[in-house]
Amino acid sequence: MEATVPEDQNQDRTGTRTDVDKALLGHATYRSLGEQRLTPAEERFEKARRTTGLWLAPLVTTVFLVLPLDLPGDQQTLGGVLLGVIVLWITEAVPIPIGGLIGIAAVVVLNVAPVDDVLAPFGSSTIFTFIGAFILAQAMLKHGLARRFAFRILALPRVGTSTTGVIVAFGVITCLLSAFVSNTATVAMLLPTAIGILSVIAKLLQERGIVAADFDPLRLRVGAAIMLMLAYGASVGGLLTPVGSPPNLIGRAQIEEATGERISFAQWMAPRCRSAC
Repeated sequence: MEATVPEDQNQDRTGTRTDVDKALLGHATYRSLGEQRLTPAEERFEKARRTTGLWLAPLVTTVFLVLPLDLPGDQQTLGGVLLGVIVLWITEAVPIPIGGLIGIAAVVVLNVAPVDDVLAPFGSSTIFTFIGAFILAQAMLKHGLARRFAFRILALPRVGTSTTGVIVAFGVITCLLSAFVSNTATVAMLLPTAIGILSVIAKLLQERGIVAADFDPLRLRVGAAIMLMLAYGASVGGLLTPVGSPPNLIGRAQIEEATGERISFAQWMAPRCRSAC
């Protein structure tokens, strides 16, 4: 199997052997600079990016709040808080979950809405559905079910011979599943399989001596390609059918209300099938 890896991973093949499973399953969403193996240039960039977020987020929020916009006060405040949180997410000045909680706290402190109204959506059944999906995903990773799915995908004809085949096949599977299941749920279900595929590829590279003994499997470019294919495949598949994504149903209802014409399941798919062909 072919794989493209950074050149610096091929230079030094000495050192402690990487535990691939621990590296892929034991990491958190947010990793400090000390937990990553970065080149000096990458480390300087990461430090600058994260430091910038600490002052840019409050600055963006403040500037938006003082702009003379024709908006109600609470809406303008909410928009400013949202922009500040987006800056925190992009720069990762703080862990991404912490950035979201800062936004919630800011909405309450700035009296955009009562605390009960702000926290009410967290009791939504949709939130608990996603939580349940991620719990199942973690269980799949823990007990090896994801690896079995990964081997099944790699065993498909003309798939396991190249990383391109693996990526394309995984994208097609994601797209087809997302056409009938919510995009977020699809990603939650297939994320363990994506990590399982990356684990298999990383171990093959390690066994064949293609990478350094102490390489970081999280920095393999094939891993980035698989994760991007997971996101893009789900997004494309979600547009194929009305049930592929909740906004599809909302949009179809608005179109039917505005035009008075009913859009059937087949009519929704027909133009997409023609454009795909």
